[in-house]
Amino acid sequence: MNSMPLNCAVCNSKKLRPKPFGYNFNQKWLGAYECRQCAVIFIYPQPTQEELKQLYSREYFEGDFRCGHAGSYFDDDTVDKLSDNSFIKKIKQYKSKGKLLEIGCAGGIFLTTARNEGYDVYGVEYSNDAAELARNKFNLNVVTGELKEGIFQPEMFDIIFMGDVIEHLPDPMSTLKLINSILKISGILVIVCPMQTNTIFSRIGFKLYDIIKKKATVHLPPYHLFEYRPNSLSWLFHNSGFKITKMNQSIIPPDKISLRGSFYQRILKKVFQYPNFIATKVLNLFGDRIEVFAVKRKNI
Repeated sequence: MNSMPLNCAVCNSKKLRPKPFGYNFNQKWLGAYECRQCAVIFIYPQPTQEELKQLYSREYFEGDFRCGHAGSYFDDDTVDKLSDNSFIKKIKQYKSKGKLLEIGCAGGIFLTTARNEGYDVYGVEYSNDAAELARNKFNLNVVTGELKEGIFQPEMFDIIFMGDVIEHLPDPMSTLKLINSILKISGILVIVCPMQTNTIFSRIGFKLYDIIKKKATVHLPPYHLFEYRPNSLSWLFHNSGFKITKMNQSIIPPDKISLRGSFYQRILKKVFQYPNFIATKVLNLFGDRIEVFAVKRKNI
């Protein structure tokens, strides 16, 4: 574990407050903290680079990727289900052509769809297994590893996309600043990410757990190093050189939510999901997922 001094992992502030949940991982407790300055929620200590490599082995793409809702990325049926051009159509409203980079492109399904829509596509993927699949099965230009300086030229891309990725990044601020440098002045950054801590059920649950001095254990590996809400994403984007043009929240319908935990937790989650669904659909509040469209600012 990376047990560095307890400062915010995004803005380095010491103004933190513990959140009542965490992970048991490799015989250690990874507790959650919320920063009072940038509002991000992060786990501490963070997994090491070696532990991250273990987390994103082939098994991750056979069940847990995209929050475990899609099946195996190496299965043709899953590939067919994920080959959807509806999100590309949203991007086309901003940029109808140009060079598109996907960070965390997995096996290349989104990039293949974007290429079919006329974009000149590139990818970066942390997992060697997934990157090899993208190159061998779909003949895509995909780099294995993390996004680093020198891989791409400055102001090379018109569009950069991250789907279910930003919550996994060990250093989101540095990554977004690097993204800014390889985007054209008129370029756009698009992200999609989960927001499990943003729902009414989660917010009320945190307050109740604080009152009774109890912590909830997340019974999953610590894939999400950060948990975001709209206010923390706004802070992060602004301070890395972007202007947000659109933030659209969504939520799983009550009849399709997955229920974990005790009997009472499952009942309460189901009950709260109905008003939450209405609030998200009508007011764009308390969603469990978010789409963010942002443009590169000329003056940072």
